Amino acid sequence: MASLGALSLESAFSYASAANSGDFSFAFIEGVHLSSGIPDNVKLLAESQLFLQNALKTVSEQSVDFVLFGGDQVESPGRDDTFWQLFIDVVQVLNCPWYFVFGEQDITGAAPVDRMRTYGPDLKGRGMEPKDGGPECYWSLDPVPGVHLIGLDSAKANSNAGFIKQAQLDWLKKDLRENKGKLTIAVSHHPLLPPPPYDSGPPWEEFIVEQGAQTREVLGASKDVRLVLSGHVGINKIQKERDIWYVSCPSLTVYPCQFKIFRVKSDGILVETYQITYEALVKKAKRELSSSRVSFQYSSRKPLSFLKVVEGEELDRNVFLPFAPGALPLKAPKKKKAPKQKASKASVDKKKTPNSSQQKSDIKPQTAPVDSAGNGTEKLNAPAETGKETGNN
Repeated sequence: MASLGALSLESAFSYASAANSGDFSFAFIEGVHLSSGIPDNVKLLAESQLFLQNALKTVSEQSVDFVLFGGDQVESPGRDDTFWQLFIDVVQVLNCPWYFVFGEQDITGAAPVDRMRTYGPDLKGRGMEPKDGGPECYWSLDPVPGVHLIGLDSAKANSNAGFIKQAQLDWLKKDLRENKGKLTIAVSHHPLLPPPPYDSGPPWEEFIVEQGAQTREVLGASKDVRLVLSGHVGINKIQKERDIWYVSCPSLTVYPCQFKIFRVKSDGILVETYQITYEALVKKAKRELSSSRVSFQYSSRKPLSFLKVVEGEELDRNVFLPFAPGALPLKAPKKKKAPKQKASKASVDKKKTPNSSQQKSDIKPQTAPVDSAGNGTEKLNAPAETGKETGNN
């Protein structure tokens, strides 16, 4: 591996773009499937609003610079766009800007969904002016100084597969040329670099982007692109190609019911995975996935093995992704616990004689890691870590 002193000018340029951006953080939430009155399946649709509110509470506590929704915000817009309007109402609690790309569920309905009629005002109102006049809604903007964010539109109505037209690829090339020197992040609902097993041909190929390789070629030609995010397949997986980190993220309403926060620094990206705090509902989602068609499609003899696939390894969940060319992912440092305070004799005596008027609500739980199955030493959203599996495993 080349030393830092022997880096090419192109690699040095990519470092400069990262350094120019300054530190920032953002949340990535995918697969909300917000709806009302639709029964649960492998997606916990009846709990979708509860899960979204739970995630947004944690995100607000983390004080991120912006939030990015990765598609399938709603389970079809609903009659008279009811579900999308509900989504708008719920996310108003955020104290930072938020952006979104489309998934197939956002544009699939009993009747054809017009992207611009349903979503146009909210796209334009957040600076996500669709390029080339539509009907596809791809966009780019600078969420913070020195950072360029690209939203690709891979959604195709009534189809699990993604599709990116040549016009969008031509625009992408032009956009990257016009924004040289900025640390660049791209997002598409469908994975451009499919995680296993979705990289293995039929029947998994029906979930990927047909033009994934061509799109990666365009992104890889730019030394400013450092991170590409996706959802759709609901898997925790991190891969690297041409010094670009490709991060596949889980769904909020499908097990493991998680979302991610990215903390970007001059030398790399710290990835933290958070889980919905409702342990009983997470276990319900686990049961639903373990008995689903996709789990038996993965292994008819051992369908539970698919749970390990979606959970990913620890280096797919909580990890530091260096910008250095050829660098491997590093285990994320554990958060330091607050030092215990030595109790005085008076306070010890006070503990022995509890105040009967004290309410349980006065006791605030501390943030603590939870494992991939939703188990933890304390019950609060926190970066998900590997731990002992329970339930069906």
